[in-house]
Amino acid sequence: MSLLWSLKNFDAYRKPMDDFRVKTLSGGLVTLIATIAISLLIVLETRRFLTIDVLEHLFVDSTTSDERVYIEFDVTFNKLPCNFITVDVMDISSEAQENINDDIYRLRLDSEGRNISETAQKIEINQNKTLADPTGATKEVQCGSCYGAAPDGTCCNTCEDVKGAYAVKGWQVNIEEVEQCKNDKWVKEFNEHKNEGCRVYGTVKVAKVAGNFHLAPGDPHQAMRSHVHDLHNIDPSKFDASHTVNHVSFGKSFPGKAYPLDGKVNRENRGGIMYQYFVKVVPTRYDYLDGKVDQSHQFSVTTYKKDLGFRQAGLPGFFLQYEFSPLMVQYEEFRQSFASFLVNLCAIVGGVFAMAQLVDITIYHTSRYMKARFAEGKLI
Repeated sequence: MSLLWSLKNFDAYRKPMDDFRVKTLSGGLVTLIATIAISLLIVLETRRFLTIDVLEHLFVDSTTSDERVYIEFDVTFNKLPCNFITVDVMDISSEAQENINDDIYRLRLDSEGRNISETAQKIEINQNKTLADPTGATKEVQCGSCYGAAPDGTCCNTCEDVKGAYAVKGWQVNIEEVEQCKNDKWVKEFNEHKNEGCRVYGTVKVAKVAGNFHLAPGDPHQAMRSHVHDLHNIDPSKFDASHTVNHVSFGKSFPGKAYPLDGKVNRENRGGIMYQYFVKVVPTRYDYLDGKVDQSHQFSVTTYKKDLGFRQAGLPGFFLQYEFSPLMVQYEEFRQSFASFLVNLCAIVGGVFAMAQLVDITIYHTSRYMKARFAEGKLI
C-alpha cells in the first residue's frame, strides 16, 4: 500500500484546492463555447473517418494491348429510318467490322418519337439487305431517255440502264428524279419510312488502337482499300442524321465516372450533315477498399459538324473517332486508420481546451487590471 501511495509523487497534474479557485461569468461563457466547438469538431472528424477517400495516380499504361474494349452506345435518330442505318467499326490496323449485327438493336420511332416497333422487345438489326424488287416491277417505256448521259438514239428503259449510262459519264444520278426509277425498291422504302426515326443501341467490341465507330445510312463495302457506303444514288442531303446521344461509354462504370456525351443533342433539322465526335480515351483503373479492381476507360470529347454540300467528301451520320492515351489513371479508395482517428480526437479536445484556457486567463487578468485602474481613479 505504501508503494502505491508513493506514486502520488509522480503526479504531473497537481490539483489546486477548491478554496483557491474562482468561478467567473466569462469563464463559464468560454467553457460553453469550447464545449460546443469540441462537440462540432468531433462530429466532423467522425464523419471524415467514416468517409472513403479516393487517391488519384497517373502512370504509363502497362496493360496488354491485346484486350478488347467494349463501347456501349444508345443514339436516337429523329428522322433517319432504321432500315437504312448500318453500324461499322474500323481502326488503323486495317481491321474492319461492317454491318455489325451482334448485340446491336433498334426501335422504330414515329415523327413524335414514340415507339412503333412491332414488338416492345429488342429487335436485332437486319441492316440493308439487297432491296432489289423481286417482281421486276420497274416501269419500262418503249425507248426511255438517258437524260443526256448517252448518245442520241440510245434507250434507257430501266433504272439500271440509267445508272449505267451515268456511271460511264462519271455523273451522280438522283434516282428520285428519274422516271425509270420511280418504282426502285430503295426509293419506295425511303419514301415509305421517311418520316420515321430510329433508336439504335447496343455494344461493339474494338481493338485498343485508334479507329472510328459510326452509324450511317447505305450499304458498306470495301472499294480500292477504302470503306465506302452505297446510298444507291439517293442524294446524301435526303438523309437527316440529327440525333440525341442518350449514352456512350467505354468499359465498365465505376464511382464518379463521367459520361461527357450523355444527353448531347444535335438537331440541324436538315440532311447532309456529318456529325463527328473526336474522343480521347484514357485507360482507368479503380481499386476498391475491399480489394476489388475494375479496369475501365474514361474520355474527353470534341465535336465537329461537316456540311456535305458543295460536293464535299463524307457521309451523313454519327461518327465517333477514338484514340487511346498511353497514360493510365488509377483511383484508389482508402480510409483513415482508427489510431489516426483517436489521435485527431485527442488533438481536438486538447487543442480547444488549451486555447479556451488561454482566452479565459487573458479575459480574467484583463478584467482584474481594469478593475484595479478604476479603483485607483476613485481613490484619487
